Amino acid sequence: MQLYAPSRPTRGHHPLRTLPATKVLLLVPALLLALTTLPCAAQTVLVDFGASAGANSFGLAGWNTLLKSSSVNYTSDGPAGLVADASADEYADYQGVRGQARQFRTSERVLVTWYNRSDQHIRFTSRISFTDADEADGGNSHGRWYTMRSAAQYRDTWTEIGPGETAQTMFAIRNTGVHKTDSVYGLVNINLAVEWGMSDLKQHLVCSSIELRDDADTQAPAAPSGLRVSDATDSKIRLTWDVPSDNTGVYDYLVYLNGEIEGYSRENGYTCVYLESDTEYRLSVTARDIMLNESPASTAVTTRTQPYTVKATVVAPSGVHYLGALRLPEEFSWGGEAVAYYPDGDGGPSGSGASDGFAGSLFVTDVNQPEHGHVGEVGIPAPSVIGSSDISLLPLAPILRSPVNIRPPSIDAWDFVDIWRTGLEYRASEKRLYSSWSVHYTVTGEKHAGLSCTNVDGMASAARYGPWYLGNPATPPIDAQFADYLFSLPETWANAHTAGRSMVVGRARDGGLSGLGPTLYAFAPVGNTPPAANTAVQFTTLLEYGSVEGTDNYHFPDAIDGYKHSDEWRGACWIGAGTQAAVAVIGRKAHGDNWYGYHGERMPHDWIIADVPYYAFDDTDPDGKGWRAHRLRPMMLFFDPADLADVAAGTLPSHLPQPYAAIRFDEARFFGSAREIFSTTYDAQRSLLFLTEFVREHDGALVVHVYRINAVAVGVAEESRPKTPEVFSAPNPFQSSTDITLTLPRPADVLLCVYDMLGRRVAVLKSDRYPAGSHRVRFNAAEQGLAGGCYIAVLSVDGALFSRRLVYSK
Repeated sequence: MQLYAPSRPTRGHHPLRTLPATKVLLLVPALLLALTTLPCAAQTVLVDFGASAGANSFGLAGWNTLLKSSSVNYTSDGPAGLVADASADEYADYQGVRGQARQFRTSERVLVTWYNRSDQHIRFTSRISFTDADEADGGNSHGRWYTMRSAAQYRDTWTEIGPGETAQTMFAIRNTGVHKTDSVYGLVNINLAVEWGMSDLKQHLVCSSIELRDDADTQAPAAPSGLRVSDATDSKIRLTWDVPSDNTGVYDYLVYLNGEIEGYSRENGYTCVYLESDTEYRLSVTARDIMLNESPASTAVTTRTQPYTVKATVVAPSGVHYLGALRLPEEFSWGGEAVAYYPDGDGGPSGSGASDGFAGSLFVTDVNQPEHGHVGEVGIPAPSVIGSSDISLLPLAPILRSPVNIRPPSIDAWDFVDIWRTGLEYRASEKRLYSSWSVHYTVTGEKHAGLSCTNVDGMASAARYGPWYLGNPATPPIDAQFADYLFSLPETWANAHTAGRSMVVGRARDGGLSGLGPTLYAFAPVGNTPPAANTAVQFTTLLEYGSVEGTDNYHFPDAIDGYKHSDEWRGACWIGAGTQAAVAVIGRKAHGDNWYGYHGERMPHDWIIADVPYYAFDDTDPDGKGWRAHRLRPMMLFFDPADLADVAAGTLPSHLPQPYAAIRFDEARFFGSAREIFSTTYDAQRSLLFLTEFVREHDGALVVHVYRINAVAVGVAEESRPKTPEVFSAPNPFQSSTDITLTLPRPADVLLCVYDMLGRRVAVLKSDRYPAGSHRVRFNAAEQGLAGGCYIAVLSVDGALFSRRLVYSK
């Protein structure tokens, strides 16, 4: 049986309105000029519709054959032209002109002028065809119809027109993407498209004229200059640059990190976040105008993040070590929406399954379709690092239990399920498998009872307890905010901070529907006597960012750092080793710009998308339309449990905790080109983190990546660090330059930096692996442009920190 990836609904639009064009223009730099103000090399009226057929005029030689639907009629209203009657449906109205075939070039654009004869505001676009001489969907002629855009704001596919106003829609000839149109054509035909298919509004919009202009903006801005780093921490780098010149004005910027798109900005500055500590990065910036013409890259700058200071209480990113991967049987392909570690599975800690050092088993969901999403159990073979993209070389997990449906009947009876969003967590004290259930397409404020559990013994026929609401059924959190990932807290931590509520459920629904970042809510296990179905379980909020309501899809107050609507945080769990702990949120971080639509031309749907026939998603996005970005990178964010405890105590607002560190997973270790992480779970006894990767190229196969969390030695507090001269010495005071002597008893990784008395790093002297023995490193304060005074040299030797006071006598 061949299985296919479930697709999202292909019709309808995202419910979050973008701002009207008048408001959007207020947000962009004042340099923006309307496209209609560009110098006009050649302006040709293809057809100027009059109040009657005899009043029509044509301007292109040989182009004077009128195209007109029977459902459009002449009117003298406004500038006069053609208007649809009440019988016109979404596609039946059209008007245009045909003539002798000619070459259309990328320097050209088509503009259509419309007049609103009603007393209301109307949001609309129009379609254009160069090959279809009649209806956009039907009739005797057939061809491709493309979505036009706003002439005043090319990034929008919609135009809003007020009572008695005129507005223009525009189509720029393209030589790439889904709207590639640089070719030879003999007609231009226009069809009106109104928001939500409200065809009755067509009778209010008069098509006045269709023009061809040879003035399309194809000139890219100059490269940005003066790129500079104004601040760098162990995880952030702040960049600023000078605004470059452009014939119509710069609209936005793309920030590149090591050659890949990293950031997006509409100002001449950007802060890169979630960088790895003590790592060198090469950064550059390009500028774009409103027509998406992109400049050459700026001169790159290279900088290094500061070293991470290891703490006794939180997991250090350097403690996360990759062990390898394994693959799941074909029965679980196109699944993996949820995974849970089962310590007593496969014989438990002392059974045959533990002989390879990986005791226990995994519960995993199968194919993510409405009638599936069932849960089975697999063993855990020792993972391997194979150095190949051939997943068949990975060890295969044995099936211990075939997938069964563990959902309560009331969840199975939900009216609409596109694909499941699911979490799983095993509770050893109850010998129960807990589950959370929601659907992806949660775009309104609905709330369902989505928490449940079942006994793992005899799971195929065991009772299904629940479902329960998280909190009051009539109040938030709503479906979009929970019922995805699910994990346990340590009992001691839960008793101290969440009144014993030792389970956590959360979600990060794209488009801001869960708020501007992932959520975490703690609730109590149901115990030996589960409550009645469809009742509420109380919860404690641990993390909840600000609402998407009122944002402009660019500025996001009260958000997680670097928030984008297309972020994919698909899993979360408590991790720890020794005294160090963290809550890890795992998935893919969006980079560059983000938009709701498809990838072809990075085309947003906004409110209206009008292509006919609609592009097959295999040509643009395998999963259909949705929130997209230039780039998605697999990543793990680390949250400090102390911050979450403060939120639980009410002493810290729920939107203030930010990740204290991040790991950018090595993309070379992933097997699919998209590097899609679907779910996570944690073996607390052995400090093992499991991530499921969905590999589309291998028929939806699931790969499980395994990481071990190790405790990392904490550096001694600076005031009591050893300062033995034989290890780290330098003469004081010194003039201009001094030699710092390092004596290493064994080979070591060495990082030597100099800081001023405000804690700002002013120099990186050495970052290398050194053999045992004595080494001299010269510090020339004059070359660094430093003023006389006190400085601190900080030496890291395999993570152990030493410091030395340096006095520069200028």
